[in-house]
Amino acid sequence: MVRTAIQLFTLRDVGCSLPDIIGRVGGTAFDGVEFYDAHFDDLADPGTADRTRETLAEAGLSVAGAHVGIDRLESSFDEVVSTCERVGCSTLVIPSYDGEAFSTVNGIEEAADRIAGLAADLAEHDVDLLYHNHTFEFVEVEGSVAFERFVEFADGRFGFEPDVGLAAHADYDPLELLAVVGEDAPVVHLTDTVPGDDDGLHADVGKGVVDAEACAEAAVRNGAEWLVCENGRTDDGRASLAHGSEAFADLRDGV
Repeated sequence: MVRTAIQLFTLRDVGCSLPDIIGRVGGTAFDGVEFYDAHFDDLADPGTADRTRETLAEAGLSVAGAHVGIDRLESSFDEVVSTCERVGCSTLVIPSYDGEAFSTVNGIEEAADRIAGLAADLAEHDVDLLYHNHTFEFVEVEGSVAFERFVEFADGRFGFEPDVGLAAHADYDPLELLAVVGEDAPVVHLTDTVPGDDDGLHADVGKGVVDAEACAEAAVRNGAEWLVCENGRTDDGRASLAHGSEAFADLRDGV
């Protein structure tokens, strides 16, 4: 059965330590958590990393993955891999990229090659690398959608974490996004959005335009292992956690 997780950026305003936040997630219906880049600063402390691993085990939670900036990954590769090993993370995700790169075919190809090189290095440590879209990847470049070219250039060398809400915000069909990435998307960001509203770039699931049920079904058909909840624009992380827990439990049970 597909599992559910919450991207912990949703809880950035909670004001607790990372282990305490994980403990809070453990009291919900989520099956796991997804770290974000700043957590690698916290987890550089061995004591924090050990407490985080222990809290995950006590809460019965798994690590769906971790977002890490490509610059950090390139400059601190060994440290990132060591942190992953310490907390039980086997999937890293490039959360975004320089938008200018997606404005030309050469830039798109260079981005794919750069990420593929890192993916090959990580594979030697049994860590998978995925790419998470934002909105800028859905511009048209020389007659094609930039993201579609990007997937072609990736050519299976790395995977994807499609964010359906951000695609919808860019006026790209979320179901088409899932079709384009196909079986190369073991983790899906099942987000919602309010197009035309920058503050609604992300919204709690069910409060925007995305058909979450249809996306969940398509993701599972593609073989997705994780459905991840995120509201990067929430001003009440606790409320988004509670709402997401219930909504994602329903989606998980429904598929």
